Amino acid sequence: MNPPGLSLAEPLDPLLTLLPFKERARFNEVASGLHHTNHLLWSAEDGVRGDSLDAVQVADGKRVIDQLNMDRVRHAERLDEVIGAACPPPAVTAPLHTEPLSSVIDRLSVSVLRLHYTRLVAEDDTGVRARVAGVRTQLREARESLRCLAEDVAAGGRRLPNGARFKLYGTTTRTETRSAPSPHLPPVIALGGLSECGKTTSGIFLNRDENAARFKIGYLLAQAAARQGLADPYALPPTRQAELLLDELNRFADAHLGIGLITIESVHRAESITALKEVMGERLRVVYVRTPRAVRLARSGGDERALEEKDRIKIERGADRIPADVVLDNSGSVPRLHSGLRHLASPPVDSRFKTVRPEELGLPSAVCAATSRLVDALAVLSEEPCLVALTGSAVNGGWREGWSDIDLLVIAENGHSTGVTRAVDDYRAALQAYGDIHLGATVLPLAEAQARRLPNRVLAALVMLQEGAPALMVGPGLRLPMISRQEVERATPAALADVVATTRRLRHDPGHGHIRSLYKHLVLLCRLLLREQAVWVNGNDEVISEALRLLPGLGALELPPLPEVIAAHQQGTDQSRVLGAIEKAVDRLLIWHQRQCAA
Repeated sequence: MNPPGLSLAEPLDPLLTLLPFKERARFNEVASGLHHTNHLLWSAEDGVRGDSLDAVQVADGKRVIDQLNMDRVRHAERLDEVIGAACPPPAVTAPLHTEPLSSVIDRLSVSVLRLHYTRLVAEDDTGVRARVAGVRTQLREARESLRCLAEDVAAGGRRLPNGARFKLYGTTTRTETRSAPSPHLPPVIALGGLSECGKTTSGIFLNRDENAARFKIGYLLAQAAARQGLADPYALPPTRQAELLLDELNRFADAHLGIGLITIESVHRAESITALKEVMGERLRVVYVRTPRAVRLARSGGDERALEEKDRIKIERGADRIPADVVLDNSGSVPRLHSGLRHLASPPVDSRFKTVRPEELGLPSAVCAATSRLVDALAVLSEEPCLVALTGSAVNGGWREGWSDIDLLVIAENGHSTGVTRAVDDYRAALQAYGDIHLGATVLPLAEAQARRLPNRVLAALVMLQEGAPALMVGPGLRLPMISRQEVERATPAALADVVATTRRLRHDPGHGHIRSLYKHLVLLCRLLLREQAVWVNGNDEVISEALRLLPGLGALELPPLPEVIAAHQQGTDQSRVLGAIEKAVDRLLIWHQRQCAA
């Protein structure tokens, strides 16, 4: 059951209006957390008072109460931090209030709950009804005192005491053995830095684009402490905090074996993260996100005092002294930040690709000759990190003269140099002159490849190359990130949406939906639909047959054999019949896809 509502807008309006929008949202979130925790705590304390409970049940209830009290303290201290950052400096002679704002808010929350529960009991107990008016008066007085305090603080007429609770009970617990990383624990990236530096943005990106499990360090500590009945993990020595953090990371990793990366945010305490680094070694990379103060101020909404107050709290904890393995500059653009994060998530490694001479690919002699001339022309790249490769049917044995394209991938330090551009243009002209062969050339700067800012088809090609498909040329010192099949599969739905849209356009655009383009898009759709379920197939016939087998409810596509399709494309043989069959198959597949999305 949800707690009764706690309205703070009116009594705290003098202070809340001083908060930037982002900080006000944080305040509302923490205040809601405090009120909800008080609601759970009320129920938990009632729960251990039953006469029928045995000692074990009471002990379990006490552990729940300890956990909730710890959450209550954490929410209260966070409220004081958020509000304190917005408070104007008080006058030197301003009197000191007896308690922090969070204590008054906490009392108000409890008063709301007390009124709610008193009313419930009063419905059945006439002896309690007389108390309702008194509780209502307490609630009104709590609101009034909070409003007056907010006005005084906003005007600089009253100082607030330090709201830290300094809880100590439960801090003497020790483990008998030293914690060690679980064999299932993946690499962990710990993100630290001052306020508004981009820690949260970085964590969200790594979670979304790199499939990292994302945690706040405070959450991990609170969970670990709750398991061991500790009230305040921050009162523990740094080595003990590190043990708690590692135990919680191990617990998560052992239960989630498919996770390849974990991030922990809000690393502010230098001593505890240093202790964690000593235990985890290279498995933990501590990243300090460095952002100029002017940039952070703009991101915070321009409230200089609020930023200074938040920085002060973090610096007191050691946020500027964390033992960073990497300093990530976040003073520039979002693409630059994302590139740096991609490097962290999947650092480039020495790449060892198998190479092959063009004549070993089984292509027509004229195509081999043109490819050899391309390699000779690109020999200027051979002294620098580079990759030159044919991909797709040209290397997997499925290339058909008069039908297939040639797909070229070039990765070089300067992918758009005059020499590379001229060599690719000459190669395209030679293929066009030989047999009207279309060249699909992808030329990429090395920096973009290392940052993995790549389309899905290039990621898939790199997987094939890393798994043993041959390249034409590999320059010395080439370093590329390892691309997994899972990464390609995660990016497949977006690529599939683009291909579906293109196929619909080809199907309904007169003059463009001819045999070759429609058939190739049909095969590509099937390939991506299979890849989305982790099935990788290359040849056209194999792709179609696997799609019919593995796409439930698709039914027969009734396509003509590929030689007939090629003959219709090249010579016009039965062109109308073949095109009609392909259009019917494309329509069937598009309708099937639409139905799957609607499901």
